[in-house]
Amino acid sequence: MALNITRFHTAFRYQSRAPVPELLRDLEVLGRLDASAEKQLGAMNLLTGFTLLPGGMLALLTYGVWHGTVKANVELAEEGVRLLQAGALVAATLIVAGVFLLLRRSTLKPRDLDNRRYGLARVLLNRFQVDLAPDAEVRLRLDLRPPDVREKRVKEDDLPGGWFTRFYVDPWFTLEARLADGTFLRIHMVEHHQRRERGKTSASGRTKVKTKQKGFARLQVSVRVKPERYPGLETLKARATAATRLPRRVALERVRVGADRLSLRVRLADDWVARAERAPDDPETPAFWKQALAKDDASRTATMMLLSLYQVLGHARKDGKRRASRGRRQSV
Repeated sequence: MALNITRFHTAFRYQSRAPVPELLRDLEVLGRLDASAEKQLGAMNLLTGFTLLPGGMLALLTYGVWHGTVKANVELAEEGVRLLQAGALVAATLIVAGVFLLLRRSTLKPRDLDNRRYGLARVLLNRFQVDLAPDAEVRLRLDLRPPDVREKRVKEDDLPGGWFTRFYVDPWFTLEARLADGTFLRIHMVEHHQRRERGKTSASGRTKVKTKQKGFARLQVSVRVKPERYPGLETLKARATAATRLPRRVALERVRVGADRLSLRVRLADDWVARAERAPDDPETPAFWKQALAKDDASRTATMMLLSLYQVLGHARKDGKRRASRGRRQSV
C-alpha cells in the first residue's frame, strides 16, 4: 500500500509490512517530502528576514518622526502627514506578513525530518534484501517526530548544580524480517535524550537561562532460530561475546543467548550517521566527509552485529552436526 501523505503529515509516523521494493518506494517519497519541507523553510526564513526587519525599522523610523514633531510641537504639512501614514501602513503590512510567515513556518517545521532516520532504514533494506526470500515481507516502523516531543518524555528531575532536566526515551526504529534460511531478524533502535535548563542571575540582576542537551542511542540486533537446528546454543554466551566485532568507539552493552535466540545491544553516540561515506584518497577531502567518518556508522554497526551473531550460529550448527555424527558412530 502506497504511503498516505496526508495521514503521515498528521502523525509523522510510518508503519508498513511489505516487500522491500515497496518500502523503498515509500522511503523515497519521505525523502522528497523532507527535501521539499527544507526548501520551503529556507525560503520562509529568507522572506521573514525581508519583512520583519525592514518593517520593524520603518515602524521605528515613522514613530520617531511622529514623536519628534509632537514633542517639538511642530505641525506637519499635509504631504508630511500622508507620508507618515503611508510609512506606518507599509510597516504594518510588512510586520503582519512577517508574523504570518513565522506562524506558517511553525506549522511546517515538523515536516523537516531527521534525514538519518529514513536514511538508515533505506540503507539497511538495500543491504539485507539479498538475504531475504523472494517476495518476503518486511515489517518497518519509523517514528519521525522530534525526540523531545511530550509523548516521549519519561520524567523530570532537579539534578545537582541547579539543572532542571527532562528525560526522553525515543524507540523510533524497528525492522523485522524472515531471512532466506528461516532466521527471524529484528533490528531495534532507541534514543535517549536529556534537555537541561538552569537559571543564572548576573550582578546586574538580569536572569539568563542556560540550556544543555546530551544523549546516546542504543542499537539492538536479534535473531530467532529453530533450536533443533542449533543445539546447545544457550551455552555459547561467552563465545558470542568474544565473537562480537564492532566499529571503533561503539560500545557493547549486552549479550543475550537462549536456546532459540541471540541478541546484541550496543551504544552509539547521539551524533551517529546512517552511513559514513568513504573519503577518496585526496588531501583536499571536504571537511564534512571527515566529520562523517569520525562519527558512529549505524548501518555498518548493525551489519557487523548480524555477522557476529551468524558466526555463533555457524559454530552451534557445526558443533551440533559433529556431536550427532559422533553419536551415530558410537551407536554402530
